[in-house]
Amino acid sequence: MPFCAALVIRTSGLAYTRTVSADAQLTSPTPLPRAVDLATLIASVLAGRERTVLDRPGRSAAVLLSIYDRGGRPHIILTKRTSTLPAHPGQVSLPGGQQDPEDRDLRMTALRETQEELGIDPAAIEIIGELDDVATFQSQFIVTPVVGVMRTAPATHPNPAEIDRVIEVPVANILALDAALPSDPTLRDLRYPLDGEDVWGATARILRSFAEVARVAIAHAGE
Repeated sequence: MPFCAALVIRTSGLAYTRTVSADAQLTSPTPLPRAVDLATLIASVLAGRERTVLDRPGRSAAVLLSIYDRGGRPHIILTKRTSTLPAHPGQVSLPGGQQDPEDRDLRMTALRETQEELGIDPAAIEIIGELDDVATFQSQFIVTPVVGVMRTAPATHPNPAEIDRVIEVPVANILALDAALPSDPTLRDLRYPLDGEDVWGATARILRSFAEVARVAIAHAGE
C-alpha cells in the first residue's frame, strides 16, 4: 500500500487538506524521453492543435516553460516571486511578465523576461510553440505560455529584486501529480505541491495544459 501524505494548503486564511501519494511525487507511469526528444514530440502536438487565444480586455503577458535535462531527466524551471513585488508577491510562477512595447511578439517577451529574472541567454532557448492562453483574475493579464527547449541545463542567476528562489522540477513529477487530480478539478483542487511549494492559480492551469499536451506527445511516441 503506497504511503500517502496529507498536504495542508492555506488560501485566503482558510486551510484544507489534500491527500497526495508520495509515490506520485516521484514517479511517472512511463519513462520519459530526454528533453530534446520530448520537446520534438511536444512540438508536433502543438503544431497539430488549435490553440485557445483569449480575445478579451486585459494586459498581454507571456511566460516561458522551457524543458531541459538535469541528471538525465527532463525538467522545467519555476520561480518563487519576492514578497515585495506589486503583482502576485510570494507566489510560484513560470518566468515571464508583461509585454513591452519594444517586444516584437510574445515569444520575445517570454525570452526577455526570463533573461531579466534568471540571467538565461535567449540564444540558449529554442521555442517550439505555445500552450493555451490563460487569464489572471486579479491582475487582469492575458498570459501566453511559450514552450521551449534548452539543450544543456541552464546556470541561473536570479534577480534578487524579483526572484526569491529558483525551483527545478522534473517533468515526471508534474505528470504524476497531475494524474492524481480529478479529471475536471475546481480551481480550489487544481494545485501542485512541488518542492515544498503550493503551485496554484494561473501557473497551475498552465501546468495542467502542459501535462495534457505532454501525455499526448508521449502516447504518440509509443505508436
